[in-house]
Amino acid sequence: MLIDSTVLTKEKKIEIDKKVGPNFSIWDSLKLNGIGSTKLNISSYSERFQSILEQNNDTNYCNIELRPKGIVIHLNKRATRYSWVIPYYQLALFHSDDFSIHSNGEFLRIHKDASSKKSRPFINKILTQKAKSLDEARNIR
Repeated sequence: MLIDSTVLTKEKKIEIDKKVGPNFSIWDSLKLNGIGSTKLNISSYSERFQSILEQNNDTNYCNIELRPKGIVIHLNKRATRYSWVIPYYQLALFHSDDFSIHSNGEFLRIHKDASSKKSRPFINKILTQKAKSLDEARNIR
């Protein structure tokens, strides 16, 4: 789900929370040693992101927010903020020449540079949280 989150209405917040869960509490955020990535440089993207990321010639950046049942990728372009909401069960991460995030046929590739190398522990945290969340979902059934 890709939404304009510049002004986050109550309805949009409820919709995001249904997909990936509410924000972590401050206590949980401290236990996880942070729930947000550094600024990541986008190297390529799928067609769905073209209209957003090709508005000007600036370098495209994103950051990732961890949630209990998924992640939210925030893209800032000019004065507009977009959020790509991805539940863990739809999330696929690939590590090759670039680091890439895939969901429902869409993708963002993150350029491997100094900031992405600093984010490697955060990416491992996403993988750990995904495994934990999917394991909990299996145990509920």
